[in-house]
Amino acid sequence: MRVARFARRASRQFTRTLIDTVLPPLCPGCDSELQGTRWICGACRRKFRTVPDRPLCLACRLEERKQQGREAGLNCRIDEHALWRGRAAFWMEPPLDHVIHRLKYSGCPDLARPLARLTARRITAPDVGAILGVPLFQTRQRERGYNQADLLARELSSIWGVPHIERLLLRQRPTQAQAQLDEEARARNVVNAFTPLEPTWVPRRSWLVIDDVLTTGQTLFECLEVLRRTGATRAIPLAVALA
Repeated sequence: MRVARFARRASRQFTRTLIDTVLPPLCPGCDSELQGTRWICGACRRKFRTVPDRPLCLACRLEERKQQGREAGLNCRIDEHALWRGRAAFWMEPPLDHVIHRLKYSGCPDLARPLARLTARRITAPDVGAILGVPLFQTRQRERGYNQADLLARELSSIWGVPHIERLLLRQRPTQAQAQLDEEARARNVVNAFTPLEPTWVPRRSWLVIDDVLTTGQTLFECLEVLRRTGATRAIPLAVALA
């Protein structure tokens, strides 16, 4: 079974490589033909809108998103919430949403590198000991062939010079795709979904936890909670896109 899955992924990758060799590559944002070595067309890149250069509070976001929408959590002034603050780089809107969907669902892992570079230009390297991506459940990762959050974490690790740690956390049960759920269901969906796979690595260290998209913030919140309960001195959430 594993050999068959590997063969299918290899076949898809070979097909994409062959198509890119024979045909001009297409912009992942609008499907127009790309010129030269660009990964995205200039028109789409200029439409990426940046999130205000302010900390994003997950604690406030979980409470306020129904009332304030995607701006929730960007105006926190509660001192006790300092432990829940992180950053997001861009708004999740066209054409960036198309690019991220290509990364996640269309077998385009190479998009992680330019997205990480854009994120690093927007956000200063945080003072942390290591970086990790939000884990996928094992069956979903096998189906997809990769974890897009881990790919982003690896690229940012290289840019910022911060160690990337894989498999620190485990998604211990399958969960529904958060994008398919309302806000109450999102919260229930990921409660107790994560556990430390290497609990001795967590204590007395600071961590940056990366996801591609942050909507309610519940998934990143759960990951941070697990790290803190396991003894992390600090855990910071980061997302490429804020929805």
